[in-house]
Amino acid sequence: MNKKMIFFDIDGTLIEVSKNIYRILPEVEEALNQLKANGHDVFLATGRCECFIVDGVSYYPFSGMVTCNGGRVDYHHEPLYRNIVPVKGIVETMKLCSEYEMNYYFENSENIYIKDKQDPTHIQFAKKWGMKDEICVDDFDPFKIETYIGMIYCAHVEDIPEMKRRLSPYFELQKHRSAHSFDLTLKNTSKALGIEKMVEKLGRSMHDTIAFGDGNNDLEMLKSVGLGIAMGNAVEPCKKAADYITDAIDEHGIVNALKHFELI
Repeated sequence: MNKKMIFFDIDGTLIEVSKNIYRILPEVEEALNQLKANGHDVFLATGRCECFIVDGVSYYPFSGMVTCNGGRVDYHHEPLYRNIVPVKGIVETMKLCSEYEMNYYFENSENIYIKDKQDPTHIQFAKKWGMKDEICVDDFDPFKIETYIGMIYCAHVEDIPEMKRRLSPYFELQKHRSAHSFDLTLKNTSKALGIEKMVEKLGRSMHDTIAFGDGNNDLEMLKSVGLGIAMGNAVEPCKKAADYITDAIDEHGIVNALKHFELI
């Protein structure tokens, strides 16, 4: 078997905050080690930025990472590619959030730029998703920052159509499992693009890529890799986009799929 490049989403794939799984499960860590021992390369492919990756995942020595839904690509901590959010998109989002009960998040590898660190909704959101207070900055000049992805939280579902109208010129809006929050991914940017950039830089082939995912921001990735695997807990569009559906995160889904395809 050719040596594979295997990409893992984080939320819903390696961890699941709704089930209080905030770190890579021991059996999955053992499987990752076996993959590496067998000559395969393991990577992250996530909507999170590097500083927003929880400790229970960031400790593991992945070969590289596609972060910010493909807006940033790093190999052994060296940047290979970055796609920068335009200032106009940031300013329009800030303006929107000042008019409605919404919170914004713009991310790079070191910081997340937010509306208000003291906002109770933000505090609750940050606690749930493992966003550390020290990486959050709420006093900044939007013309002097470099970010690769945004997020938005809408306190009221009825405000979402206005949010989409105002921000869709700048971003692809990808809904989280919650009805209230969305990734603000740059147009023509995706995890698939990030993986293609990684493959190109390393002189490898997309035919030898495998990806695990579960969410709406994984669709392009699962379609573009050589083998797309959806978790059993994945959203329905994700399952339809995949080549194979494994079990849920807490039912040994990753390990079972790796054994099924004789990778471990």
